[in-house]
Amino acid sequence: MAAAALKRQILRLPGARPVVESAYRTRNEAWRLARTRWDGRRLRRLSTSQSGLRLNVGASGNHLQGWLSLDIRPDEVCLGMDATRPWPLETGCAEAVNSEHFIEHLSREEAGRYLAEAHRVLEPGGVLRTTTPDLRGLCELYLQRAPDVLDAHRSHGYRAATHGEMLNNYFYCWGHRHLYDFESLGALLQEVGFERVAQADYGHSEHELLRGIDRHGHDRLPGSILCVDAVKPE
Repeated sequence: MAAAALKRQILRLPGARPVVESAYRTRNEAWRLARTRWDGRRLRRLSTSQSGLRLNVGASGNHLQGWLSLDIRPDEVCLGMDATRPWPLETGCAEAVNSEHFIEHLSREEAGRYLAEAHRVLEPGGVLRTTTPDLRGLCELYLQRAPDVLDAHRSHGYRAATHGEMLNNYFYCWGHRHLYDFESLGALLQEVGFERVAQADYGHSEHELLRGIDRHGHDRLPGSILCVDAVKPE
């Protein structure tokens, strides 16, 4: 009997599906952890032999030319790394760190650990860019209650009967855990040692390394995305 047909028969047995799915998740989690350990050794060797690295954290399939893609779920391009734990990278090995629609998936405590590690691995004068849903912008869109805003949100496959449901999608869907406005994200960046914290327009930056690297859905809801740049003191 073919493996696929056998699997279908097993899944029909009472109580089989949760067991099979749990085993599948366990197997894939074991593979991910093994791959992350392997990639950690690669990253450690790379950071000891090179400087001026550009790190794209939480890349999730969004790969930038000339940047190392890092993600807790590695793929054929992404190297595996949990950005909320100590990074397998030498201090001062990077000239730039970017994360796009990543930090909102972390608790504030986890976000602080991520930014502290980014600060550590950056060279003096190194730059960081964080792009994330804009809490203030989303609240303004909610209060405006413009029909075209809700239509734009739905056009990308999201379910929302009202503007309130749209706002709740940003708070609770897709694994989101904490949303920021510029004031709260800027305060967190300063807590871990960054300076020259500045809000930037999508696709633009005063830092040449950070220009034109934004990729994630600017056309969905104009005004809903917060882009913040920061610098490690020299």
